[in-house]
Amino acid sequence: MASPGKMFAGVVPVAGQMCRLLMCFVGGLVLFGSVVQAYEGYSDPLRPPPADEVSMVSEIPFYKIGARLKRIEELIEQEKQALDALAPLQPAKQFDAFGYHSDYIPAVEGVPEEPLWTLDFVPGAFPTRAFVMVPALDQRSSDLRGYAFPKRFRICSVDDGGKRGKVHVDWTKQDFPDPGMRPVYFAFPPEAEPMGVLRLEVFGGHEENGLEFFSLGRIHPIRQGEKQKTVVMSVSSSFESAPYWSQNYLSSPRQVLGMPLSAQGGVGGNLVMELPAARLKKPLLIRVELNKTEQLGWVNLFPGQSPDRIDVPGYGFPKEMKIHRIVRKSPQGKEQRFLLVDRDMLKNPGNNMLRIAGGGSLIDALEIECNDFPVYQGQAVLSLGEIEIIKSGRNLSRGRRVTLRGIGLKERSALGALVDGKVGGRDILHVSRWLRQLAAGKPHEVRLEGLEAERLRLTERWQLMRERALVALGLLVLAGGLAVIVFMRRSRKRAQVRLRRQIHSDLHDDVGSSLGSISLIAEQLRHADVNEEVREDLSDLALISREAWASLREVVWVIDKDTVRLPVLIHKLTERAQRVLVGVDVSVEVPQDCPDRVVSLTFKRHMIMFFKEVVHNCARHAHATQVWLDFRIVAQQLQVSVCDNGCGFDLAAASTGQGLESIRNRAQEMGGDLDLDASPGEGTRVVLRVPLKALLNQTDHSYKTSN
Repeated sequence: MASPGKMFAGVVPVAGQMCRLLMCFVGGLVLFGSVVQAYEGYSDPLRPPPADEVSMVSEIPFYKIGARLKRIEELIEQEKQALDALAPLQPAKQFDAFGYHSDYIPAVEGVPEEPLWTLDFVPGAFPTRAFVMVPALDQRSSDLRGYAFPKRFRICSVDDGGKRGKVHVDWTKQDFPDPGMRPVYFAFPPEAEPMGVLRLEVFGGHEENGLEFFSLGRIHPIRQGEKQKTVVMSVSSSFESAPYWSQNYLSSPRQVLGMPLSAQGGVGGNLVMELPAARLKKPLLIRVELNKTEQLGWVNLFPGQSPDRIDVPGYGFPKEMKIHRIVRKSPQGKEQRFLLVDRDMLKNPGNNMLRIAGGGSLIDALEIECNDFPVYQGQAVLSLGEIEIIKSGRNLSRGRRVTLRGIGLKERSALGALVDGKVGGRDILHVSRWLRQLAAGKPHEVRLEGLEAERLRLTERWQLMRERALVALGLLVLAGGLAVIVFMRRSRKRAQVRLRRQIHSDLHDDVGSSLGSISLIAEQLRHADVNEEVREDLSDLALISREAWASLREVVWVIDKDTVRLPVLIHKLTERAQRVLVGVDVSVEVPQDCPDRVVSLTFKRHMIMFFKEVVHNCARHAHATQVWLDFRIVAQQLQVSVCDNGCGFDLAAASTGQGLESIRNRAQEMGGDLDLDASPGEGTRVVLRVPLKALLNQTDHSYKTSN
């Protein structure tokens, strides 16, 4: 087996890789009224409710779903309000002192008769009212979560001989639900408060890759309504990996749950001072005077917060600090100074409160000597949120006189922020009350999760029913609308018949006239001498005959189909150009991804006549040897480009021509834009751009053409 040091990989000890901790749907505050083995006389929200107490979504009649969903919304809002009223869970950003980690052992099948690990805690001078277990946090990612909380355990008293006594908490019969990142608060009734040594016995931990282990962030005994100092008497085993894991961290003055602050936020409550240098010649002395001699229980130091609301862990906290308690020996004010804690314990706490035990010693004043300050954007800063002097749950420093020596301060009233009971505008809570509120938030989170899941299931069921009802209603509407559809189709067919008759008439007038001209010219050419003039007529005859034939095919094609697809229309246009432009090298570019869209009859007619006019002008006037046809789809537009290398023309002189007016009008009727570029000797380029959505446009205008 690999050594624990190698498993740690520099941040968090792992066996292979940490398993994903299963989020349970129960957890939080546990109230005990008697020996827990019997599970009598206390409320236990940690246990899941019986199956018959769980709302069965499938059993709710469909006509009650709407009312149930409304009720769920009300319950969700109530749970959110209740959760918002509690102290918020804001685990601190901490890069060391994660907590206690057991050693790794081969995974044990089932629950053993004797514990796998034991932790004994030194008793205090008063009975233990509550026992708080704080989960360790998985610090490997920004998505914080609980880490390896024990699954089977019990808490019992131990006599002077080290033998197990009364069992106060027993979770050996079933797995303890994962509390996530919230503390577990076991409160004992007055008649059952233990006095002696307390032992935590762990029978089942977290399993991964055939190994078993567990961890805890902190342990807090509550005595006299106050969180007391934890002293570890002994542990059966420990994985030590400084500065991350150690059994000593169970009693560390540094929290891992952040600062005990209320849910409501505001402004003020912080001392922020800009200093002339990061290190001063003389340390700053911050002194808090008490009204009389008191016994010191705890000193709580709260780091400040950035005035810009930027989350900077331990903002402005001094790198070098000493704390002295001051005792006056006589009414004349002779003082003695006692170092309260080694400065190595006063490291930057990040976003945590720093808690220093006073041990009941006498105190008249508290002095904090600090130097070596952090620098932000070139400016040295000192910042503290609050200095609390606590005894048996009483705040002795609230509103007391605070002085500063070592540097001038423009606003002397700013020192009052250190004893105003606020940090960042939020009230400081009593630590025991804060831990209880954090634990009490778990049931609300669980109920929210359950309500959200039920809402989702009911919403899906309700949506399915609505869809079925809509289908049934749609069938009824469909049956009622079939008659209307049949009538409209018949009316449409009659309109199509009238249009086809008009097209037949156009066919007779247009193509008949052209064919008559061809016949007359051909008869004349039979008896005429072949000279230059005849050859010109013969050329005209050939062009007219080709255009007539192409027009005949197009008109018949138009009559034959009500609608046509865009690729077919493009094919017909290129076919016409190749028939009319005989003897000319015609190059065609067709898009590979041409959309297969329907083209309306009127749009098809306008496009054919537009293209006919353009090709006619090219054949009759351009004298071109090459013509390029380019069809493209650009930015949801059909782009038709006709270019030739012919003689071109003066665009200004020809702007009043009937042919140019016709193609402009047809381009406008199709909803498109026309670009015409021509100059003498440089050829001609005609570009039409039509939006694809205009392919179904219906118009009834007609325009004269030049041919």
